[in-house]
Amino acid sequence: MLIAVFIIGAAFILGYGPNIAAGKNKAHKIENMAPVGDKGPLDGMEFVGKLGPEGKPKDVEDRFVFSDGTFVSKECELRCDYPARAYFINKAGDETEFISNTKCPYKDAEITWHGTVQGNRISGTATWTVRRWYWTVTNTFEFEGQLNVQPNTIASGS
Repeated sequence: MLIAVFIIGAAFILGYGPNIAAGKNKAHKIENMAPVGDKGPLDGMEFVGKLGPEGKPKDVEDRFVFSDGTFVSKECELRCDYPARAYFINKAGDETEFISNTKCPYKDAEITWHGTVQGNRISGTATWTVRRWYWTVTNTFEFEGQLNVQPNTIASGS
């Protein structure tokens, strides 16, 4: 019961509450997703890829990182300090759907990530919303990438 309350609360925080309450179908349904806690099934995975405006070429290089139950886009972290945030998952066969929401700490802006990890590939959309005092701008971006098999090592100078 407590888990159901948490998931429904998270749905409203992430902006899916009205859709769930109205019974609307979405490609990624948060009510079917579970929080991963401190350790998630995607943790330790890093994907190297690109993102771009929906329907246009993906021309911005990015790294998508899952660690300690959180997800972050390294490019978005650079642009507005969007921090790594918890992700929710739904496992279906060999696919793992995920949703994560992050907020810029110094602007009224947020990004909701909807994605799928299948094998060594990641793909999905990121909905970026920025609110101004008299208007709101929403843009959707598509992303995709390949699992980074290169270990993260720090080169030491001799």
